[in-house]
Amino acid sequence: MAKFVHAAAVLAGSTLIALSASAHHSFAIFDHSRTHTLKGKVLTFQWTNPHGYMEIELSEGPGDVDHYTVELTSINMLRRAGWKSSDVNPGDQVTAIVAPLLNGDPGGLLLELKIPDGRTLVPPVPGIASFKRTP
Repeated sequence: MAKFVHAAAVLAGSTLIALSASAHHSFAIFDHSRTHTLKGKVLTFQWTNPHGYMEIELSEGPGDVDHYTVELTSINMLRRAGWKSSDVNPGDQVTAIVAPLLNGDPGGLLLELKIPDGRTLVPPVPGIASFKRTP
């Protein structure tokens, strides 16, 4: 009986680990070879799991795009890096450096954010050094 309980516990644990690992996506959907600098107004800021999100209405940015969706890391990681949910608010004028989506849609992964009080916030992106900064 003890062998059965042990085997069942190992199987259940392995299944949970596999499910949690498959629920998270990698940052492979973002272009690691270039960045975009976006200047504009925050429309929404979502302090949510599994990732935070921001919608920015651009005053300056790539091409004819006027709206950009920006993904952040998890709020758990952001908190550990010193971020607070009150750091970014709708209406804030910000400058964001993002790794754009590979498919060309107006979105990207946040690599750096300059907020109105003059601070520059850097999210704890795993492997951030693999993203090449471009002008």
